[in-house]
Amino acid sequence: MADLRIPCVNCGVKHLHLTADQCADRKMTEATLQARVVYRAKKYGWKIAPAGKGVTEGGWVTQMSPGWPDLTLAKAGHSLLFFELKRELGEESPEQRAWLDLLNLCGAQACIVRLSNLRGGFVEGRLSQPAEFRPAKGGLWPPEDPWPL
Repeated sequence: MADLRIPCVNCGVKHLHLTADQCADRKMTEATLQARVVYRAKKYGWKIAPAGKGVTEGGWVTQMSPGWPDLTLAKAGHSLLFFELKRELGEESPEQRAWLDLLNLCGAQACIVRLSNLRGGFVEGRLSQPAEFRPAKGGLWPPEDPWPL
């Protein structure tokens, strides 16, 4: 029986279970993914603060604590969002998982974002949601000081 699979337009391999889009997703860098997420966030009016990574002789360094998410997103009336960007097959470190868990327990929304999440509409859907709460007059939240002197 002849192999009727067509070679992938991205890599030339005759994949058994991957579509051309899935193959392309695996090759995308985190920098490209970040650019696409930032573009969508700005489109919906979010302010973005990247973690500030750089490269040194010893490898990647960030000014934040090890494991801090790649992007912090803020928009009035919304919970803070924290996105840890990962290549399609990339895995988070224990430090990254610990930060994501802690940020979620603090009431923020923290998650891992892959290109498949972008293609599937998860990111766009989250960024386009309406406001969840209204800050107190003057912008303070909660309205009363939880730690009075």
